[in-house]
Amino acid sequence: MCLSTVYAIRGKDRQPLLRNVASVRMQDGRLVFTDIMGIPTVVDAAIERIDLMDNYIYIRETTAPEAAQSL
Repeated sequence: MCLSTVYAIRGKDRQPLLRNVASVRMQDGRLVFTDIMGIPTVVDAAIERIDLMDNYIYIRETTAPEAAQSL
């Protein structure tokens, strides 16, 4: 099973945002990441890069970091 870590790009830093992400989808213009336990997290962001070999997803948030929320 391939699980990914989501990193938020903030300036020149990459900060881990979510771990063990099993899926990602768009819903109402926002990204919805679902982890291995089935818990979804909604983030206002754009995907910068997905690295399938190293299991990383890099995103750039379009609103404040506090905007990430679980459904």
